[in-house]
Amino acid sequence: MKKIGFIGLGNIGKGICGNLIKHGYELSVYDVFAPAMERFADKAYLAKDQADVLAHSECVFLSLPKTEVVEAAVADFLRTGVEGKMIIDTSTSYPMSTRKLYEQVKAAGGAFLDAPLMAGPDEAEAGTLDIVVGGDKEDFDRASELFAAYCQSYKLVGPSGTGHLMKIAINFCSLTEALLFAQLFPVMEKAGIAPEELFKVFEESNLKNWISNFYTQKYVAREYRLDFALALGTKDLSYMKRIYEEYNVPGFILDGALDFCRVALHDQRPGEPPIDMSYPCETMYRLLGM
Repeated sequence: MKKIGFIGLGNIGKGICGNLIKHGYELSVYDVFAPAMERFADKAYLAKDQADVLAHSECVFLSLPKTEVVEAAVADFLRTGVEGKMIIDTSTSYPMSTRKLYEQVKAAGGAFLDAPLMAGPDEAEAGTLDIVVGGDKEDFDRASELFAAYCQSYKLVGPSGTGHLMKIAINFCSLTEALLFAQLFPVMEKAGIAPEELFKVFEESNLKNWISNFYTQKYVAREYRLDFALALGTKDLSYMKRIYEEYNVPGFILDGALDFCRVALHDQRPGEPPIDMSYPCETMYRLLGM
């Protein structure tokens, strides 16, 4: 496959797309935000819509914000016709929806892989992403050359939807840990432990890991630059909640994490830029009157 389509040129998508171009693939690109397309004006075909991307491509990548947007894109593709085409969803999508899309695309003569990412924009730009993939092995094997263009590791973890299940599980653990520390640092400061001292002790203990280091540095500085939007984190946790509901079991810790996110999101005013997943820490400071 040499003719590749890419829909969704945000922080992650632009990096993946750029690496595919560097590796000699012919790209057709589309994004609802016109300036995101302009950076590829001299490097790729700028499609007029999603169907136009499909028409010019053997394989189409999706890097979209939520399941509903992915579903709408695939519905467009199915109306146009996907026979002989491959769709690779790199988004963090709801796994049960992914399985339905896989069945629909396969029945229409196409192929569908879920291939979510285990890292962020810097790794996407550098071509060093780690991904987990769900789908048929023969499709994974066909797509492996593409994955090698932007990943340092890629592995098939099971049938359709398994990649997204794995990503949701990882995000549940990592985002909940970030929220745990967001609650802890303000309360400990209120009780008399300086954030810098708490951070130092954590860094010298078995609690140290990438999540604790990345987020707690923001909490110490009370500087919440945008790396991963709180709205996206809340969306990912809500997908986990839907999975719990599918199996009719309570999500005790999950419910608290979602409540915390929603309270923090309430602080974002309409029209303001997105706030980062670290912002709930500042919400705690506000609640403590600090």
